[in-house]
Amino acid sequence: MPKFNVLNTGDNQALINETYAKIDGFVEELFHEDEVIKIDDMYSFSFGTVTINMLVRPWHSEDVLVDVFSYLAEDVDLSKEQLDELLRLNATIPFGSFGLSLENSIKFQYTLAGKNIDLNEFSAAVQNIAAIADQYDEQFEIIAQKA
Repeated sequence: MPKFNVLNTGDNQALINETYAKIDGFVEELFHEDEVIKIDDMYSFSFGTVTINMLVRPWHSEDVLVDVFSYLAEDVDLSKEQLDELLRLNATIPFGSFGLSLENSIKFQYTLAGKNIDLNEFSAAVQNIAAIADQYDEQFEIIAQKA
């Protein structure tokens, strides 16, 4: 039997609030005052031709998740070859992954455990998602237009 504890289900609102407070500090340190907007509980900023979003969501009773993501193309109908290419791209990118949402949107995202998140890992996630999303969004928009 492993030494780690089995994850207990349940939300931890206090930890969600603490993580948002950390993210507020990270955003203040990494961005100029008017670069990031916060609507409800989601932060957003523009980078090149993409919008990057960040939010905290429940995971289990002892931790939360911090999602950093960008939608690259909406309402796409990908061929098997194009889906295979997404998987191949995932194998070459150190942080984050491409995916297809239930609404057939191509998404690039990276998710971090929030309880012990620090500035270094948050900054790496934000920078990586921004750079990769901006690099690939036009390629996926072309695919979406062909659908």
